[in-house]
Parts: sequence; structure tokens; C-alpha cells
Amino acid sequence: MRKAAAEVRAYKARIEKLAVELTAELAAQGKQIALVEAADIRDTGKLLSSIVEEHSGNYGYVKCKCGYAVYVEFGTGVVGSRKPHPDISIAGWKYDVNGHGELGWWYPGKDGKYHWTKGMPSRPFMYNTAQQLRKIVIPTARGLMS
Repeated sequence: MRKAAAEVRAYKARIEKLAVELTAELAAQGKQIALVEAADIRDTGKLLSSIVEEHSGNYGYVKCKCGYAVYVEFGTGVVGSRKPHPDISIAGWKYDVNGHGELGWWYPGKDGKYHWTKGMPSRPFMYNTAQQLRKIVIPTARGLMS
């Protein structure tokens, strides 16, 4: 019994170590996937540089810390409603909530000028990252276990 109990403890410790390694590996891969997914988004570079991975123990995250990333992810206005995010229920996202519709609106740009828009389409780079991560979880875990 003692030998069996020791083997079970050793197996448990190995599984716990593999879980931590898997979390770190998936977070690292997720960051790389997100960078590729966001690479063609026209931006100042702030969006790409704010994509980070974080992991601690059995928890891992891929985050985009850019303040406007949510608007890029989900899109805005009437344009966004025509090309919406694949799953707006994630954040309870609603398009054109200010009643601008086809009229569009003016907004102040960083260049000191005003610009007109009807919104922008969804570019779901983080959603696509999550979908790809779901596909590689099991193969990555198997790779670490072998």
C-alpha cells in the first residue's frame, strides 16, 4: 500500500507540473497567435505592443491591454453591425447604440482635426486566437506528456 500511495503521489506531482507547463506553453502560443491575428490591423502599433501573456500556476491569459482593443475586436456603428463579431454575447455588445445609424458621426482625431465615420467592422483577433487555442490544447498537452 505504501508503494502504491507513493506512486500515486508521484503521479499527482507529475500531472500538476505538466498542468503548469501546459498553461505556460498555451499562454506563449496564444500570444504569438494573437500577434499574427492582429498583424494586418491598421494601427499605430499600440494594439500589437499591448498583447501580452500572463500565467501563474494553472492559470494563463492572453490579454490585449490597449484601451481601444474592444472596439477593434467587436467593431462599431452601422458598419460594425453589417460585419459583426462572431459572438457579440461575450460582452453583450450592441452596435450603433447612439442612434447615429447611416448618418454617421464626427469624432476628434489625435491630429487635431475632426473625422467622419459610420463605424468600423469587427476584427475579432482575440476571438480567433481563442478558437485556435482550443484546437491545440490537446495536441500540446500530449506533446508535453510524451
